[in-house]
This record gives sequence, structure tokens and C-alpha cells, in this order.
Amino acid sequence: MYIGKKPVMAYVMAVLTTLNTRNAQSVELKARGQSITTAVDVAEITRNRYMSGLSRPVIRIETEKMSDGEQTRNVSCISITLSREGVQEKTEEAAPVVDVSSIKGVGAVTAEKLREGGYGSVDKIRGATAADLAKATGLTEKQAENILKAANELQR
Repeated sequence: MYIGKKPVMAYVMAVLTTLNTRNAQSVELKARGQSITTAVDVAEITRNRYMSGLSRPVIRIETEKMSDGEQTRNVSCISITLSREGVQEKTEEAAPVVDVSSIKGVGAVTAEKLREGGYGSVDKIRGATAADLAKATGLTEKQAENILKAANELQR
């Protein structure tokens, strides 16, 4: 369920309806940017006021690159999964997020450039190309290649 600009209670009612009338075992709330607070409010109101028997929510956060013509900006995203007790969410094994500062040769300044460019974890760097890294961070392509090589050499 995508969270937008509707009132919080509209989303709470939608979550309750989904969990009660469709025999759904879980509901996933997704939000970006300023709607994140609404998504958190929906999850907490649902859990604390209206539905007992929900397991602890599974929360995932990430950053998406949004382009509006000439400019590209980073937008924070959240995904909150509410499940009934005893229901195990069927997702891939959540790997621990390894910060970019653990990459050999990446100091504080370079780590900050990587984070600001949307590459705050080793896995995100591994999924990029040297050209993408260079463009997003202002590093040279050679520096980006070295960072990619070092990131791929880290233990998974």
C-alpha cells in the first residue's frame, strides 16, 4: 500500500480492512520523502490502538534517485511490513548493511561523498558502475574503479 497525502486514519482503515476482510497475513506500507512520517504513524496506530496480534514490524529503508529533468536528487524511502503473529515474512535473507567506510582506501571525505551520492552501503556500490559512481559523487572514474574493486574484495 503506497502512502501519500491522505489523512492518517484513511490509511489505518485501509490496513484494517485488508487484514480483516481479505484474510491477508500481512500488509506492506511504502512511502517516500515527507510521507514517511505518515507511514510510521499508520503502522503505530494500527498496532497500538486497533489490532492486537501483530508481530513486530519489518522495516526497510533505502534511498532512490529521482530525476526531474536536469537535476537528480536522492529521496528517502521506507517499507514497513505488518504481519499477523506467527507469520514469517517471505523475503530474502536480510544481509547486514556494511558501511562504505569499511572499504579499503575510503577515508571520511570519500565516504561522505559516496553517501551523499546515494551509495551508503557496500552492496549499493557493488551494484554500480564506475561511471555511475563517478557521476554521482564527483570522484574521478579511476577513483571509482578502485573503490569498486576494493568493495568487491570485501567478504560478503
